[in-house]
Amino acid sequence: MKRPDGKIVLLVLASAVLPGLGHVLLGRRARGGAFFAVVLATALVGLSLDPRNPSAATYEYGRTYLLVAAIMQLLLVLDVFERVSGRRT
Repeated sequence: MKRPDGKIVLLVLASAVLPGLGHVLLGRRARGGAFFAVVLATALVGLSLDPRNPSAATYEYGRTYLLVAAIMQLLLVLDVFERVSGRRT
């Protein structure tokens, strides 16, 4: 197994820090912007539903939205890794 080069590491880290940034750096600006907007909107909706207060009626919904935003972020990181490593075009 060969070690990943610096470009792969940089793009994966960029994607992990900010949703869509890895796609923007790959030249897919519209896709990266759309991913950023979707993940951010999902996280903001989750935060607005009071996920820190277990006695709130919207507690479970808020936690679910935040979990979905985190899963989307992870999938974006994996997508950038696959695209930059040549497994996906």
